[in-house]
Amino acid sequence: MSKKYDYEKMSREGYVCDCVAAGFCPLLQKKMTPHLHGLCQTSDKHRELFLRTAKIKGVHKSDVKKRRAVKLRKKTELENVAEDAIQEMKDSGVDINKASEGLGDTIEKILNKFGIDQDKIEKIIGGPGCGCSERKTWFNKIFSYKNKKDKVDE
Repeated sequence: MSKKYDYEKMSREGYVCDCVAAGFCPLLQKKMTPHLHGLCQTSDKHRELFLRTAKIKGVHKSDVKKRRAVKLRKKTELENVAEDAIQEMKDSGVDINKASEGLGDTIEKILNKFGIDQDKIEKIIGGPGCGCSERKTWFNKIFSYKNKKDKVDE
């Protein structure tokens, strides 16, 4: 059975680290490097941060740990979906390294990364002609990435 810790009380009363060396800390349930151990022993601010983090993570409360684990798992699932989408775009030939002429190209690339393209917008509005191309051209002309010197040379 693990020891019960009251992190809030320890913070209020000015808990002082009594560990003799770096290593696994049973209070924080984490490996403390020599640097972190030194901060825990010498800095009230860092020690309070360590205690607050341990409380948030629920290192000694199984229900808090479970909720946190579920939250982290959901984040990992979202990251996997994003990675799959990026790989799918690479496989379909989307070239994100192609230089943008202006803001219009950049907006198009960003929207395409999220799966939003002219066809999808036309489906949403229920007809052809969403005006994407005109807006892209307009943004490219008004917010061009080319230097004025480059424009003179053309």
